Amino acid sequence: MKRLYLSDTVAGEISAWISENQLQAGDQLPSASEWMSRLEVGRSTLREGLKKLQAEGIIEVINGKGIFVSESKTFQLLETLGLSDAREHLLEMLDVRQALEERAIVLATRRGSESDFAIMSEHLSDYREAREKDDFLGVSEADAAFHLAIYETCGNSVLVGLIKLMHDDLYVSWDSLEDRMQVFDASFEHHVTLLETMRRGDETGAIEAFGTLIDATRRTVEAM
Repeated sequence: MKRLYLSDTVAGEISAWISENQLQAGDQLPSASEWMSRLEVGRSTLREGLKKLQAEGIIEVINGKGIFVSESKTFQLLETLGLSDAREHLLEMLDVRQALEERAIVLATRRGSESDFAIMSEHLSDYREAREKDDFLGVSEADAAFHLAIYETCGNSVLVGLIKLMHDDLYVSWDSLEDRMQVFDASFEHHVTLLETMRRGDETGAIEAFGTLIDATRRTVEAM
């Protein structure tokens, strides 16, 4: 049985409130203190709930200003399209991302130095540590940093720009952070394999490991 955290309930309540009140991108939500009072939770629990909504691309928390509905163009688009079209959009993005990122992986395998691979390894350590703490936002950030390190190592600025757009689009397009976490849990060891094969200069093995990552993501999207 999947564990249910109080912060999950907080995130669900705030998300439902946004929908019920038909808030639009850029609209401001009640303050943190108001949410603590409404939901009868402490500051740390509220903070974790807000982190989950940030990771899902639903809200933005701006220091000194407040909590706002995300202005992510992708998030707005998917809200308009509905789940069925959103799923198709995600699957098509995965196809394009796979084609682009495979090339980046080949180039990074050829051009990467041990210091480059050490940075990637650090991001995977952060990934593992965040997951052990159930730090959902931390896992998302570590995963994104790992892939970004690959893109930057490939040495092609145009390719890096294209892939980053696809990667960011994919991250804010998930219907549920729980779906994303299922992918992270299922694919962590494949991240490790990907790094190991790149370090060995094994381009074929690296492409196969990345293909496994994409397949796991695709299965999750198809089940949405």
